[in-house]
Amino acid sequence: MIEKEILSSTDSIYNYKSEDGKTTLGYLEIRLVDGVVDIMSLFVNEEVRRRGIATSLMEHMINNEEYSRIMLEVNENNIQAIKLYNKLGFKEISLRDRYYGEDTAIIMEKVKWKKKIYIY
Repeated sequence: MIEKEILSSTDSIYNYKSEDGKTTLGYLEIRLVDGVVDIMSLFVNEEVRRRGIATSLMEHMINNEEYSRIMLEVNENNIQAIKLYNKLGFKEISLRDRYYGEDTAIIMEKVKWKKKIYIY
């Protein structure tokens, strides 16, 4: 079960709850400003990883937020996260050296495609 908690006019958290609703198994923290969603944090408890929770959180957010694009930074060594983001349609657009100490951040973006309407 995924619940959205609104923290402020720009910040929200999507919480993935256990079946009984008592335990948060993972969360996705976002900031939405001027149509751009920034992924602030994505976390899944270690004991329940590799069960699709991160995918569910991301897909839920993608399908329920009004945005023109989504931006995130991911550590170049976080191969599982990079695979997830690629699967969800994110593309690498830039790098930030030493963003995570000695590690580089990969800046990724997902653009929401808009249908063009032509009037003749």
